[in-house]
Amino acid sequence: MHRLLCAALLLALAGGCKRNGSRDMDVVDVVAPSGEVYPEGASDFTGEWVGESAGIFGTLTIQRLASDRYYGRFASEDGLIGFVCNLRQIRATPGEGGAMLPSNLVTFQWQDGRGGRGGGWALINRESSALTGEIRYGGLGTLSFVRTDAPDIEAPADAETAEAMTDELDEQAG
Repeated sequence: MHRLLCAALLLALAGGCKRNGSRDMDVVDVVAPSGEVYPEGASDFTGEWVGESAGIFGTLTIQRLASDRYYGRFASEDGLIGFVCNLRQIRATPGEGGAMLPSNLVTFQWQDGRGGRGGGWALINRESSALTGEIRYGGLGTLSFVRTDAPDIEAPADAETAEAMTDELDEQAG
């Protein structure tokens, strides 16, 4: 019986692998859009961001490693999901021409330390207050984050404050 269970387990594992031995989740097939250089200068992705990655709400913290490299760490709101990522800022030619400069686009590779890995990309807006993009995790999900450490953005301290802010916005709209 033990041998049958081992054989079934090996077949299941082999079924999840490609011929070269990699798992389907390891395959990164992410097509990023073209980056652009804003007239205001090079985009800076460093900071603390709150939002969602593939439908999971949490915080993304990004630190600069080199002129075009960043380290990112995502932690879900409940603390159950987390991953780290290596981000590379893509260079592009400014609209007026000249030398290539860091653009508003980063591509990244992520891993969760449990065998999960993938890739993705993110664009930063001109105001450096929001990130949007895609993340590959076996499927394809969206990224959507806003900066919490920008001088003109206040993050709600807790859920009650967030609810009060939502109520106030609803009243203003109605």
